[in-house]
Amino acid sequence: MTSRPTHKQLLPFRSFLFNVKQLAETLSVSRAIIYQLEKEGFIEGVVVPSGAAEKKVFGWPDVAKLGARLRHRQPVPTNAKIKVFANMKGGVGKSTIASQFAMRAACCGFKTLVVDLDAQAHATHILGISEAERESSPTIQDAVIGDSPLPIQALIKQVTPLLSIIPANLNLSSLDMEMFTLAKREERSGRLLRSIRDDWDIIVVDTAPYASLVTINAILAADELCTVASTEYLAVAGLKKLFRIMRDLQEQFDHSPSVRIIPNLFDVREGHAQEALGVLRQKYGEFLTSTVVRRNVDLKDASKRSHAVWLYNRSATGAEDIATLTAELIGGAALQANEVAA
Repeated sequence: MTSRPTHKQLLPFRSFLFNVKQLAETLSVSRAIIYQLEKEGFIEGVVVPSGAAEKKVFGWPDVAKLGARLRHRQPVPTNAKIKVFANMKGGVGKSTIASQFAMRAACCGFKTLVVDLDAQAHATHILGISEAERESSPTIQDAVIGDSPLPIQALIKQVTPLLSIIPANLNLSSLDMEMFTLAKREERSGRLLRSIRDDWDIIVVDTAPYASLVTINAILAADELCTVASTEYLAVAGLKKLFRIMRDLQEQFDHSPSVRIIPNLFDVREGHAQEALGVLRQKYGEFLTSTVVRRNVDLKDASKRSHAVWLYNRSATGAEDIATLTAELIGGAALQANEVAA
């Protein structure tokens, strides 16, 4: 059995150094390919001390080069670049899934931006932005409000060469109120997101778990709405509310993104989880992802420690589920919101 690394042994995701085995597993290729590309000088790595000996490790610049070189092995992405993660209910694991998906997509060679629109800043934390760093960083609020708003490009912080974030902090909690008196308030931040759409392969937007004006802005900018639903009865009630909002936005603004529902926190040993998953399949089956993300302590722990679950514990069920979900969200088809049954 693979032992879980201790906190002291594990470098943060932003500064992680890969050995050949970890690099091959992350990119889903054989170690022979990594060795061959190293032999050709395509990647270089660095030699670091390892006990009484030394070892070769590879940093994010090499991962980015490999991701681009091996991109043909990854799913061909759909045109749904802006993926908004939303739910009207908290505690469903939305920020965890959104952040882990973004990290995995970037490791696979996709230029990925995370936009954190939740004042709780969970996605910002998971991607390794420290509390001091995020409190001093501008947020989307600084590009929307004020006499001299910042350009959205000025908000972006690089995490790795292929992964960046527009962070959040508690200042965002007042954005709804400040936007309320503005003209075209439902489209203010959404227009900003659309303006940088062509600069990225994937834009992942994490929203607050309630129907805020900021969330409405995000949905109106979305190519695809990804709603994370925990496998419990109350999750179904939250989906009903979300789909009502979607239909209202379709009527008012003629905007209907495609929809994905991601079942999360599933435990086959729990009868109520199986029942809830059955209800989700019955009512929303055409929107459900094939991947059902299982309840997994490593997925939770890795996110708390600002890390990718497949680097934290490659044998975890969470690592397997994030890998299959990422491939599905990048390359699969989804239904339009206006196809939702009343």
